[in-house]
Amino acid sequence: MISDKKPVQDFVSLLCKHGIGHVIITPGSRNAPFIISLGEHDTIKAHSIIDERSAAFVALGMAQQLAHPVALICTSGTAALNFAPAIAEAFYQRVPLLVVTADRPIEWIDQGEGQSIRQKEVFKNYVKASFEIAEEANEGDLVWYNVRLMDEAMRCCTEGVHGPVHINFPLRESLYKTTDTFNSDVKIIERAATDLSLSASELQGLKQKIGLSKKVMVLAGQMGPNDSLLENLVAFAENENVVVMTEAHSNLSHPGFVTTIDRLIMGFDEEEKVLLIPDLLITVGHNIISRKIKEYLRSGQIEHWHVDVSGEGLDTYKQLTKVIPLTPDSFFKSIAREKYQIASSYRKTLLEMNSKAASASNEFIRTSSWSDLQAFDTIMQHIPSGYDVQMGNSSVVRYVLLSDSRKGLSYFGNRGVAGIDGCTSTAVGASFISKKPTVLITGDIGFFYDSNAFWNEMVSGNLKIIVVNNAGGGIFRIIPGPNTTGNALDKYFETTHERKAESMAGMYNLNYNAASDKDTLERSIEWLFKQEGCAILEVHTPRLENDKVQKSYFNYIKENK
Repeated sequence: MISDKKPVQDFVSLLCKHGIGHVIITPGSRNAPFIISLGEHDTIKAHSIIDERSAAFVALGMAQQLAHPVALICTSGTAALNFAPAIAEAFYQRVPLLVVTADRPIEWIDQGEGQSIRQKEVFKNYVKASFEIAEEANEGDLVWYNVRLMDEAMRCCTEGVHGPVHINFPLRESLYKTTDTFNSDVKIIERAATDLSLSASELQGLKQKIGLSKKVMVLAGQMGPNDSLLENLVAFAENENVVVMTEAHSNLSHPGFVTTIDRLIMGFDEEEKVLLIPDLLITVGHNIISRKIKEYLRSGQIEHWHVDVSGEGLDTYKQLTKVIPLTPDSFFKSIAREKYQIASSYRKTLLEMNSKAASASNEFIRTSSWSDLQAFDTIMQHIPSGYDVQMGNSSVVRYVLLSDSRKGLSYFGNRGVAGIDGCTSTAVGASFISKKPTVLITGDIGFFYDSNAFWNEMVSGNLKIIVVNNAGGGIFRIIPGPNTTGNALDKYFETTHERKAESMAGMYNLNYNAASDKDTLERSIEWLFKQEGCAILEVHTPRLENDKVQKSYFNYIKENK
């Protein structure tokens, strides 16, 4: 059984031809033709999630793991607007989503008709492209037109840089008529595969510049796991003039890299800062989290190359001199095996400083009082190898980045826009698709904010959740500024509370445990990773002590590295 509407029939056929096998549909009436056509489809798996905001983040997590589009379909009106946070995250994280909004006929927009808003191009600032289907196109050129647009939309999701694409579907009543005659003969337009490469003269010039630079820094931002890139970066980092600095979500972990940037550089004096700032900066990936490295790199006079297949000029450090439109893997493959014969102590000096900072960090945490810092250190040491780590935002991801990233773990997080609004839902979608053991590490505010993440049938037993509950938005006690606002800090910035996750776990029949010190945390973590189903571990830390401990931590490293 399928809807009698020709555009919907053709849409379903194109989904099959493009291999889009998962569709999330939120309940509604205007999107009934899609529900009828996809709800019991033989090859496309439809999932129903009632909360549009959560649904969109679940789709984001699914597409993040698939690296292939997931379709997301809603009814008309404000339902579409609730998709927006996840669409923006997908746009800046480069995750392919096919966003479909059912709409009222165009003549009824702005005419006082219920559940109608201006949906055409409603996401235009945060999608790769927007399309609107000609309604009730049953024959002739309009059918060709609709099929061509829908095909282009599906291709656009993964052509070049991945990202979200929006199709608006005006649909006229009746919405519930069906047919047993499915006559949809659609074609897709294929694009030939091509390879980008550097000319011989350009490559030689780049190698020459690297060989003349005493201090070359490779700085890696958010990327998916890539073993070939890691191998080439390891070879490149053997040169004495090269330092590779990464963050956990770059998924590039190696003993010869600096994987804890803030732990190394927080509290650098001017002499150390001069040692750090490179002659040549090569960046790959997106969304560096460390504020301090951005501050330092913006203050120097350096040459900056950004390597990105899109060719976009990402000038994060206000120093950009060259854009190299290649994948990071192919770029480093072309330069990594070269041995650059230049006398330099850059790599040796920074790795020695990093080693001393690591020793000072371990010593401080071993003897420190109970706090967020000790809790996160304990958590990161006890995650079993082979897990996917979904990181919450705000203070959570910053604490995670104070621990050395581990080769046996893969790290993910919503760092495109870096909001707290859908981290749990994203983890639900990601773990549903990956089938790998997955742990979400999140803060209390983000966890409660996304409380509808479990209101679906997609919560997998392979998902484990750790909620670090410091009774408020702890980030506002760490960053400069809010602590100068008097009473506003507690009420308006930090938003203190006394809520616990236990009642939410009970509501969704999830196993629950809690910890409030290092000993109980170690026992509870062991319990968590033995659970067969989805389970929640809540870790309580002292709200008014966490920022003091962190400040002391950085001071201790500064004095002892």
